Amino acid sequence: MNRAVLAAFLVAIVAGLALAGCGQDPSSSPTVPTASGAGLVLRRAPDDLGCDAIGVDYRSVTFQIDPTADEHVFAITDRGALLRTFWGSGFEAGTADDPVVRDATGTIVVGDGDVMSVPEGAYPDLHGHFVCLAPDALYILDEAEPG
Repeated sequence: MNRAVLAAFLVAIVAGLALAGCGQDPSSSPTVPTASGAGLVLRRAPDDLGCDAIGVDYRSVTFQIDPTADEHVFAITDRGALLRTFWGSGFEAGTADDPVVRDATGTIVVGDGDVMSVPEGAYPDLHGHFVCLAPDALYILDEAEPG
């Protein structure tokens, strides 16, 4: 085998090992619940949130709930931008079998594929919950108006 072929072979092996996570213990990496019935995870909104919609140019968002994604609950704008979602402490995510987000009363506020309109010059209301808009995120709060 000539040196060029051997070098290409070795590069392919090293690249394959790197992509496969060579030597990594799978139990040490963060896990995402994917099994049927496993609980979904929500990002929590900060307690000291200041809401400013500067730079927001979208008119609607579609919520996606995907138990196999790194972010279980996210939104996509009508312009194709991906938004992370942050939820107040009263919200609870469902499971892979029940892909929803409920508020503290148990009311479903978001299901996979639900669309939320963004009113002109105002903040949206999501089933009685204030939504703070940002160019790269949505913050859904427990209360109807920030207080």
